[in-house]
Amino acid sequence: MPLAAAGIAYYLLLSLFPALALLSAVLSYLPVQNGLGEATSVLGYVIPPQVMTLIEEQLIRITPHRGALLSFGLVTTLWLASIAFKGLILGLDMVHDSITQRPLWMTRVLALVLTIAVGVLLLTGVILTSIGPGLWGHLSRLMPIEPLWLRLGPYLKWSVSALVLFTAIELLYVLGPSLPVSKRLTVPGAVAATVIWLVLASGLGFYFHHFGELKFARFFGFLAAPAVFMIWLYWSATAILLGAEINSRLTAAKD
Repeated sequence: MPLAAAGIAYYLLLSLFPALALLSAVLSYLPVQNGLGEATSVLGYVIPPQVMTLIEEQLIRITPHRGALLSFGLVTTLWLASIAFKGLILGLDMVHDSITQRPLWMTRVLALVLTIAVGVLLLTGVILTSIGPGLWGHLSRLMPIEPLWLRLGPYLKWSVSALVLFTAIELLYVLGPSLPVSKRLTVPGAVAATVIWLVLASGLGFYFHHFGELKFARFFGFLAAPAVFMIWLYWSATAILLGAEINSRLTAAKD
């Protein structure tokens, strides 16, 4: 599993910049004010602050050039962004000991479909979080509920982020492995992977903020921030594989 997680982390890194370019371009066409801000708000609940800072910096650099980055074709950009899902599909097949492998072209197409599906989920979360303040502002004219929104708003946004994450992982568990979905469980592992991911995001953020930042800066120098990013990618991949392992063990026990 450690080697599989490392490979998936590498695939995630390769797909990051095309995915960010695609996200930036799509958000510009949505009827959402400050679309990038809302997107980072959704992601900020499931990604450690130190990693989120790096992603925000890349979004700022990419945004002015998003047209040029997409000029060679939307399908090409999607294809590059789907590299991570190709790695995840292969990792899930390893966890489930799948003997029957899909043709290479089918794996690539499935990775592309998963990329689009997860992108739609993220955009749905952005839309939901963006209309919340306006909806509550409209209701506040009818009744004094603005203080309630100030208290509940962060929890509702966190719930939306967690739901998007769970749905994305569940979709990956349903479509990813080569084994028929009727022969395996998916929900228990998706719940476990979501919880592990959220705990990791919070725990790694706390550790790097209070203990690890100075150590990483001392040992890695200017590579400290990329090292933190790679650690988070590795543990995120591990969380997904652990959830799949739970599904595999539960399915075997059930049979």
